Amino acid sequence: MIAMTVGLLVLLVAGTLLHQARSAYQDLDDASRVQETGRMALDHLQQALRQASHLPWENIDGESDPEPTLPTLTTPATGLRGLDDSRQADALDPSAGLFGAPAGDGVNHSDVLMIGFFGAPAGSHARVGNCSGAEAASGPLDDASRQWVIYYIAPGTGGEAELRCRYQGRNGVWTSDAIARGVEAMQLRYAIDSDGDAAPDRWLDASAMAAPQWSSVVLVRIALLVRGSQRRPGAEGAAARSYDLYPPGPHTDAAWRVTEKQGEQRRRAVFQTTVMLRNHAVTGWPR
Repeated sequence: MIAMTVGLLVLLVAGTLLHQARSAYQDLDDASRVQETGRMALDHLQQALRQASHLPWENIDGESDPEPTLPTLTTPATGLRGLDDSRQADALDPSAGLFGAPAGDGVNHSDVLMIGFFGAPAGSHARVGNCSGAEAASGPLDDASRQWVIYYIAPGTGGEAELRCRYQGRNGVWTSDAIARGVEAMQLRYAIDSDGDAAPDRWLDASAMAAPQWSSVVLVRIALLVRGSQRRPGAEGAAARSYDLYPPGPHTDAAWRVTEKQGEQRRRAVFQTTVMLRNHAVTGWPR
C-alpha cells in the first residue's frame, strides 16, 4: 500500500510538471507567433505602400522609348486612398472610381487602405506586384489601367480576425486573400504636405481628407493589433484589458483603443511603423 501511494504521488507530480511544461511551451509559442505575425504584416504593408503611385519611368523619360506615351492621369492623381472604420472592401472598385463604401462596421473600427500603381515595363530591373505575388502587367498610363490592391480586416475561418487583401486577377476579376491571421485591428493616419515643401504639415484620418489632399500625402502611419490563439492561464475572472493603437492624448480617437472581451486574456501586442511614400503623385504632365 505504501509503495502504491508513493507511486501515485510520483505520477501526480510528474503529470503536474508535464502539464506546466506544456502550458509554458504553448505560451512561448503563442508569443513568438504574435511577434512573427505582427512583423510580417507590417513588412508586407510597408512594401505595398512603397509601390503607391508607381509609374514606369523607364519608358516615360524617353530613354528606352524615343516616343514615350505620356500619362493621361486625372482624378485621383495619386495611387493612395483610405476609408475609416469599414470592412466593406467588396463595395470598392478604385479602378472604376468607386472609393466609397459603407462605414461604421469595421472590425474593432479598423480602416481600409487602397493602393494603386502601374507595372514595370518589360526588361526593367524593377519589380511591381500585387498582394498575391503576381507581377503587375504594364499597360496604358491612364486611370482605368492603374492596378489596385485593397487591405482591410475581416473575420476569417472560425471568426478569427485577419488582415485580408483584394486585388484584380485575370480578366479584371476581384479576388480576396488572407495575408495574416490574428490581426484584429488596423488604424491608419496620413501626413500631408500642404505647402509643397516635401515636409509633413499635419496628420489626418481618412475621414478628414478631401479628395485633392490624397495627392499631398507624404507619410502613412500604420498601427496593428495582433492577438494569439491561446487563452492565457488564469483568465477566468480577470479584468478586461485595453490596448491603445496610438498613444493616448487629449485628442485620442475612441477607435484607436481596443478592449478585449471579459475573461478572454489572449496574448496581444501593438505594432506600429511610419512609411515614407517613395513615389510622387502626378498632378499634371508638362508636354
